[in-house]
Amino acid sequence: MSPLLYEFPLNEKCRSYLRLNDLFQQLQSCRALGSAGQAVALFKAQLDVLELLERCDLRTELAKDLSSQQARLEAWSQVPGVDVEALAQLSEQLARLSHALPRTPRLGQLLREDKFLTAIRSRFAIPGGLCAFDVPQLHYWLNLPLERQQQDIDGWLSHTQLLQDSLALLLTLWREAGQFRSQRAMTGFYQDNAEQTEMIRLRLPAELAVYPVVSGNKYRFTIRFMPVDDMEIGNLDFELANIK
Repeated sequence: MSPLLYEFPLNEKCRSYLRLNDLFQQLQSCRALGSAGQAVALFKAQLDVLELLERCDLRTELAKDLSSQQARLEAWSQVPGVDVEALAQLSEQLARLSHALPRTPRLGQLLREDKFLTAIRSRFAIPGGLCAFDVPQLHYWLNLPLERQQQDIDGWLSHTQLLQDSLALLLTLWREAGQFRSQRAMTGFYQDNAEQTEMIRLRLPAELAVYPVVSGNKYRFTIRFMPVDDMEIGNLDFELANIK
């Protein structure tokens, strides 16, 4: 059985990164509208993206983080045996995204001005608020030909494609750079220095009926493993990766 992987951000910026990335993955899994209910899930994820983008403008921070990864690639290029061509392609991609992000209009602005999405957004807070009599525009859209629906979906997603690509690349580089180390939680408790860590990743055996609860800041973090049932937790081995 494959181990379970958990990721926990240690600052607000990384928390926004992970939430947006998760929403983008939901959008990609729903965009084909292959089953009943996927349209509602797609709109919910799209509107959640807008909600997060209204709270913070991530363009500058994300561009800065991409640029710092490019500096790391330059250091890796000096390692004997490294694939220089692959590094050059990755470096070019990082440079393109970090250059484009600060120069784009405010992310999601055109989606916020979309009258159809605005009509749907106002109904999500109401239980059952997406009934046909509440949002006849949505009922009409759901009965359009699939080709027309896909055109609309592609248009909506295109407005945040740069952000999606940038986040996916940054998180991939972060995850690949973080090396897992074996650790032991004494009676289910572990504590360590954060040292400018962006997030931590945990790997646990799937057969263990426990889950981690993490709290922390830029200085320190703690992990407390909680039982799924009423069992007592003794010393517990797990794997930990600090992402910086």
